[in-house]
Amino acid sequence: MLWMNWAPDNPGTPERPDMAFSVEDKTYIAAYGVWEDEANDADYESWATDRMREMEHLSTGIQLADENLANRTARFLSDENYARYDSIRSTYDPDHVFQSWSSRP
Repeated sequence: MLWMNWAPDNPGTPERPDMAFSVEDKTYIAAYGVWEDEANDADYESWATDRMREMEHLSTGIQLADENLANRTARFLSDENYARYDSIRSTYDPDHVFQSWSSRP
């Protein structure tokens, strides 16, 4: 498990720019699972995702880079930035040629 204290609102923390991936909170937690025998894949492959799912009620969102978005839907944009994304996409990709976020809540 990785636990980091971001503290984006602490005094002295530099102002954040207008970020596309805009869900940021005071604490970042990531769970990882490792095993050696592929015969155990079925037993362990969902362990980390299951543990994170158990803590969802404590979460405001995810860091996009750390999730298997096909297995766990989670928020990674603010509502305002989802609206911006939708507006940009409707302008530049009205036929939805490019895949949208597969885990959008």
